[in-house]
Amino acid sequence: METKVILEVKNLIKSFGGVRAVDGINLKLYENEIIAIVGDNGAGKSTLIKIISGVHQKNAGEIFINNELADIKSPSDAKKYGIETVYQDQGVIPLFNASLNLFLGREKKKANAAGRIFKALDFIYMNKETISLLHRIGIDIDDVTTPISSLSGGQRQSLVVGRAVYWGGKILIFDEPTNNLGIKQERNVIELIKKIRSEYGVSIIVISHNISHVFELVDRIIVLRNGKVVGEKVKSETEPNEVVSMITGL
Repeated sequence: METKVILEVKNLIKSFGGVRAVDGINLKLYENEIIAIVGDNGAGKSTLIKIISGVHQKNAGEIFINNELADIKSPSDAKKYGIETVYQDQGVIPLFNASLNLFLGREKKKANAAGRIFKALDFIYMNKETISLLHRIGIDIDDVTTPISSLSGGQRQSLVVGRAVYWGGKILIFDEPTNNLGIKQERNVIELIKKIRSEYGVSIIVISHNISHVFELVDRIIVLRNGKVVGEKVKSETEPNEVVSMITGL
């Protein structure tokens, strides 16, 4: 039985001035699959995912979600298609607590007149939902009402991963998910990504410079260089040195 294509991009092009950062890229992401997009600095990785997530608008090409043409012109458009992105800068506000960061930009208003008229927030609801989410995905945070500046980098990254799942992401994009983390924190984030794939049935794109993490996490590896796809390998049919050679062109 053929695996369902969840995301497909065809002939995607994006230029900045005279520089073509994404140059005719084609790729597919299948149901419940994890792929890695790898390449050297300037290869076009971040530009590609920012087009898919609505941060940048493409100059040409098409994006299909579940075999239907998608019109993605903003991050809110991408979210409507079930695309949630976890960037390496995490997209959190350190002075806010865990529940406010979980509901960042989508805060829950009270159902009474105070919520309707004065936009009063329902902190009790948001706190309960945050505690429930963290429990489901196995993240241990002692107090969801304290500023997340007091949390470790791994805990903050895990919270952002949980936020993507909470808001119904069916396509999760991770931009350097283990960057700037300690060894134990790296391990926790890697195990969390595996858990989310197995328990929630999501499809995942990972961008990473860490080839060992790539080989631990993904099913397929797509190599970019100068805005083009220069190689694609099923993980079981390649090895790290071959992927590095494709990245460098040597």
